[in-house]
Amino acid sequence: MNRRLFLTQALVAATLGAGIRPEWAFPGRLAIFAQRLRDEHPFVYDNANASFPAASIIKLVILVALVREIDAGRLRWSDRLPVNGREIVAGSETFGRIAPGSTAGVEALAKAMIAQSDNTAGNVLADHLSFVRVNDVAESLGLAQTRLRRHFMDFVARGRGIDNTTSARDVGMLLLALGRGARGKATRVASASGCRAMVGIMLRQEDRETIPAGIERRVQIANKTGVLADVRNDVAIVDPYGGNSYVVALLSQFTPAVTARAYELLRKDATRVDNIERA
Repeated sequence: MNRRLFLTQALVAATLGAGIRPEWAFPGRLAIFAQRLRDEHPFVYDNANASFPAASIIKLVILVALVREIDAGRLRWSDRLPVNGREIVAGSETFGRIAPGSTAGVEALAKAMIAQSDNTAGNVLADHLSFVRVNDVAESLGLAQTRLRRHFMDFVARGRGIDNTTSARDVGMLLLALGRGARGKATRVASASGCRAMVGIMLRQEDRETIPAGIERRVQIANKTGVLADVRNDVAIVDPYGGNSYVVALLSQFTPAVTARAYELLRKDATRVDNIERA
């Protein structure tokens, strides 16, 4: 992969003059990263290196680790994986009622993990791949703030301060590489076919309430959301195969009392980013 895909903090700081860093009104912590696939630098970059709770955004790294295994021939989309009782958790639309000890197809697990943010599917894939391998993938791609440290819905661990983390920059750079790879450009993320498969899965996303709802034009949006009581994240490749494709990452953390307003403001931020890109 072109090394310029992964900007160092120093390089970003030196080039912010080429982008836009406006003030974003938000009742809590907010981070934004946006960059066109054809550009070298972001056009919006605010608090983007800060570490945030990843929520289900970390599932994108699990997906990359999975596709790398498929690229390497160690796994196939048609394979089936065992499901352990401890992996079955709430917030699992497809696999929440699967019987312990049964098996689930790799492709079905991947699609449910991303499109529905199925937490059982995420736990099964994370355990099969191992936390170590998933974090090795993040490290290999220069995602400094991105780490998988706990299972999904393990709020005991989160209460102890053990959480999955990422940054807007990390996710933005991952999506840039993924979007470029899907167009056949050289990338360390995965093969071109693997990247296209991942974009295709993201295009099936069922939660369309933040970035897709904020972009006021008809365009394909491949996105992934992440939600906790105090967190709302959404990241996307906007118009992934179009002439003006760009990525945007919105990460936020707030108090539950302002949840409804936070969602509305994030949609407005998505609109603002899209307007800046088209200006």
